[in-house]
Amino acid sequence: MSDRERADAVLEHVAVLAFLYYPGIEADDPSYSLADDIDWCLARLGDVSDTERERIGALFARAITDPTATREELFTALVELDGLLAVDHHE
Repeated sequence: MSDRERADAVLEHVAVLAFLYYPGIEADDPSYSLADDIDWCLARLGDVSDTERERIGALFARAITDPTATREELFTALVELDGLLAVDHHE
């Protein structure tokens, strides 16, 4: 799987979970676990450092629970992680 395909697969996983998530899901479905959803997405990343896993995992959590506010940051992080694009943070 190419870096681009991997990033796309991760984004697809997050998008599906964000679509299914709603505030109060834990009360409606006691078996629901945001941590399990994050782990499901992290599994698509492959071999990354623990630091990157923690950082990207936190982005997954935010992207699942508030996708509009986080999608650009998550996309940029995945692009940087996979080296698909050199992103200049000096705006």
